[in-house]
Amino acid sequence: MYKLGILGGGTGSIAGKVHLIASQMDGCFRVIGGIFSHDEEKSKQSAEKYRLLHFSSIKEMCDSVDYVVILTPTPIHYQNLKELLQYDVKIIVDKPLVANVSKFDLKLDNKFVIVTHNYSGYPLVREIKALVSNGILGVIKKIIVNMPQESFFKPMKPGYPQKWRLKDYEIPTIALDLGVHTYHLARFILGQNFEPFFCRTDSFSNFGIVDDMSVLAKSKDALIELNFSKIMLGNSNPLVIEIYGDKAGVKWSQLDFENLYLSYKNGKKEILTRSYAYYEANKPRYQRMAPGHPSGFIEAFSNIYNDIYTNNAEYISDYQESLDSLNFFKKILNNKY
Repeated sequence: MYKLGILGGGTGSIAGKVHLIASQMDGCFRVIGGIFSHDEEKSKQSAEKYRLLHFSSIKEMCDSVDYVVILTPTPIHYQNLKELLQYDVKIIVDKPLVANVSKFDLKLDNKFVIVTHNYSGYPLVREIKALVSNGILGVIKKIIVNMPQESFFKPMKPGYPQKWRLKDYEIPTIALDLGVHTYHLARFILGQNFEPFFCRTDSFSNFGIVDDMSVLAKSKDALIELNFSKIMLGNSNPLVIEIYGDKAGVKWSQLDFENLYLSYKNGKKEILTRSYAYYEANKPRYQRMAPGHPSGFIEAFSNIYNDIYTNNAEYISDYQESLDSLNFFKKILNNKY
């Protein structure tokens, strides 16, 4: 069991408790403590509520743990990485790696730096990847990843959006928050890179930043459509993935995450579940709960922590993929419509 420290993620954050629980679910990691806020008093309060140690410095934490997970706001990831790289500790970063890829000059070639994209931890998303790689869908012709949210018109909680989310960088914050997830899922499932050729951005809210965005990209055979928004009322976060090949199509939604819908060329339709799938989702590692007992968002995160523990390269994203995703958006934003 590895010892884990947390940087950021204090009580009240979106990610803190999720990573705290998910990392320890399978007995792979034990969270020792952390620095949960730049405000020392708030950090101590979070440590007390989490029943963990509060470290007074980065050095103290790195001397006490094997891994550190970065859960701070995206704009300070770069500085966090720069500090942590001075120590002999493995690093996990909650997506994305950094906010500004143009200024990224850190040397990571011989370092263990993993970036978490939790949606690819869902068993049935992994089943889609397996269906594609085993040719069940045939040659993939179209991929659609939609990530609509309503949080700029209907905040998810008091204090949202935070101040740092109300500024756009060389890549709009919405792409750093949501877009990198859509890119990762399309690349994860397709198993290959693709090039963007069209981008549309809009600002519909009163915040003066990009809050709705669509990107079109092309691989050798497939059209990839990525849509993400924070102004679509009625949508808390119903992430939807659609994959269409010349033999079959498949659809999955986070609102119905235990079911995967397959439609074949001959008219046959199937519903695959986590426990009754063909390739991946039915493996024992995903059956923490018996059929009929949903295994959801936190479990998806725990699957990724399990992959990190076992060094399962098929399902973990290194820093290079995160840099690729940032460069993908940077490239097309220079030619947006």
